[in-house]
Amino acid sequence: MKKLSLLLIAMLLIMTIAGCQQEAVGGVSSSISKLGDIKNIKIIADQANVLEGCSPGTNVLQSLSKNSQLDVISKVEDYFAVKLPDNRIGFVPEKQCTPIVVDEEKPAPSTENVPQPQTGPLQTTPKNNNNLQTNPQGGTPTIPDENTNAPGLTAEEQQMIELVNQARAQNNLPALKVDMKLTNVARVKSQDMIDNNYFSHNSPTYGSPFDMMKDFGISYVKAGENIAGNQSVQNAHDSLMNSPGHRANILGTDYTHIGIGIKNGGRYGKMFCQMFISKPK
Repeated sequence: MKKLSLLLIAMLLIMTIAGCQQEAVGGVSSSISKLGDIKNIKIIADQANVLEGCSPGTNVLQSLSKNSQLDVISKVEDYFAVKLPDNRIGFVPEKQCTPIVVDEEKPAPSTENVPQPQTGPLQTTPKNNNNLQTNPQGGTPTIPDENTNAPGLTAEEQQMIELVNQARAQNNLPALKVDMKLTNVARVKSQDMIDNNYFSHNSPTYGSPFDMMKDFGISYVKAGENIAGNQSVQNAHDSLMNSPGHRANILGTDYTHIGIGIKNGGRYGKMFCQMFISKPK
């Protein structure tokens, strides 16, 4: 009986570790993703049918031509639930349309009376300081976000970007572009986990990563976050790729841009934060 109890406990532990948060050799990691606030869709197929239900065999309520737009109520599996002009509710297959998210830019937080950053450009202080740190050379540098070799990255961040895009190339997926604004948010999250001694997607300072992105003025159709604590970039990448949830974010077909923040400190030596988004079209 005692052996059976121990076996059940071991099985529960294995199930827990295999969930959203995983312990790895020399580190720990966790992943999360979420759709953005999608209010409309645009038809991208030459013709799309609005169906009565979430199944190809259901009745057609209306046929729509390319570039037609509809209000979205929710997403149900591989369909968007939409509201027709006559107030009927129908369903459009996800592959026949694209979400529309309004890209609302927010003013940057105040940059007055802030301490200098420890390393790298585009650092920020925790939100409860209500301030944003800037480049010690003065001002925020203008860095293009449409490349995978952005000059504002640290050597470790660049290494992780290359590992991510190598994994995507091996799976016939396009490379993710570096978004330095998102990188800034990822750096803040990594530092926040070190400063406040926690490891979680929900920050006591900023809330969820999706709240955090919104507060920093980042809009997205879909977003995801991987976090890890480890001693090296390679070990962190390997542990993420060996976990289904983290791997799904790295190889996400919807994502177009990435931000990576790596900070020294914490229980595992380095804290890693990968943020993924698909940008509004």
